[in-house]
Amino acid sequence: MTQMDEQESRHPREKHFFIPAGVLIGFGVGLIAGYLASGILIGLGLGFLAQAYIKSVHAPPSGQYTPCCGLEKQWVSIVIGLFLIVLGIGIIWSPVNLMPYIIGIFLILVGVIIAAISLKNARR
Repeated sequence: MTQMDEQESRHPREKHFFIPAGVLIGFGVGLIAGYLASGILIGLGLGFLAQAYIKSVHAPPSGQYTPCCGLEKQWVSIVIGLFLIVLGIGIIWSPVNLMPYIIGIFLILVGVIIAAISLKNARR
């Protein structure tokens, strides 16, 4: 048994279904409230936030695995979740003049953050 197999047998990767659960809950609430697309987006965002929370609470001890491209970080799920929630709320309130700017600024910030992380990892 290799070292990787031993680590996985001690800490098996758990599968969580918060994202599809959030979509279904948002779908139901959106149908009831009359805002189907917004309900789905907000539910999906809440599912990403729940996934990030569970990852942070049940994280394996440091040194148990080798991170790959920063994907073990919870900030990715948090950023995606917050973006989807803001987008869903924005559709309901529909500030038509502001939403393209809000979405554009958000996407630029995420791109800059990802580029900075890539540069930091390239220097190692």
